[in-house]
Amino acid sequence: MVDEEAMGTMRRRGASPTRVTRAPRGEELELSTEPSPRGVLGGSEGRDDEHLIARRVRSTVKYLARSVVPAPPDQRRVVLIFGCQRSGTTMLQQTLFDRSWRVFILEEHDRRLVGDDPDPEETDWEEDDVVFRRIHRLPFEVVAVKPLVESYRASELVRAAGQASGIWMLRHYLDVARSNLKRFGLGNAHRDLEPFKSPDSGDWRCRGATAETRQTVNELLREGLEPLDAAALFWWTRNTLYFDQHLQEDERIKVLRYERVGSRPEDVIRSLSDYIGVSLPTHSTVHRIRTRQAEDVVNELHPSVEELCGRMWEAFEGCPEL
Repeated sequence: MVDEEAMGTMRRRGASPTRVTRAPRGEELELSTEPSPRGVLGGSEGRDDEHLIARRVRSTVKYLARSVVPAPPDQRRVVLIFGCQRSGTTMLQQTLFDRSWRVFILEEHDRRLVGDDPDPEETDWEEDDVVFRRIHRLPFEVVAVKPLVESYRASELVRAAGQASGIWMLRHYLDVARSNLKRFGLGNAHRDLEPFKSPDSGDWRCRGATAETRQTVNELLREGLEPLDAAALFWWTRNTLYFDQHLQEDERIKVLRYERVGSRPEDVIRSLSDYIGVSLPTHSTVHRIRTRQAEDVVNELHPSVEELCGRMWEAFEGCPEL
């Protein structure tokens, strides 16, 4: 049952009747936990599609094994994953990186990152020097972390990490918007934009946002946005951070397109291996990347939101990619 607030956002208030239509983009990547190459994985689009216990057991076994023969301290490096939520960052960690015994995954809520905060959903990092000191103690060649809420200071983090590489995960705005609503519900998209209304909000959703970004968001919110519009607009705010920081000029940070993982997984694994300096296993990884056909629906966006997101999507053409 949908509440009245969510239903209210479904009706556009004072918006132009002209709508922009886009066909579905066709495929959704999924993490498979089955060895068979046939079939499509069922289940929800949660933080991941693999059982937590299985992940934790593998992580523990990997840690114990590497503790016996640790990587030399001068050969340890960090991979930092940035971008907008629902862009495939978990897939990158749990599918492409986690099968290597030379790579260790730190999840967003790991205490080595956020400290002993009692909130199990805490994602704000402790002081950088404290966090990276903990990370570099781990006995692995590579530690992969995804400080998504810290994406507004990506260059700063890559610099503070020492031997580090950054990845900006990019996925088409309509796919991200649909994934957002499916995972978190219709009301979440407007909640994501709510902090932009206050110029002094410290909420992670609007940290690093310029005055111009805040103004754009608030002008569009006053027009009345449907949930899909709001989710796409949030995608725009998060990816605006890439250009606000001039990351296209930072050779330490590369863009990885979600769609490329699905269409050319072997090439992506080879590129990632070269980029991080560790050979990732191809055979045990590729079969875990599945696609499923998107629902046969037509999605419409508010014209101004479509224009903003479309320009942003095109702006990534020519940026340094893996």
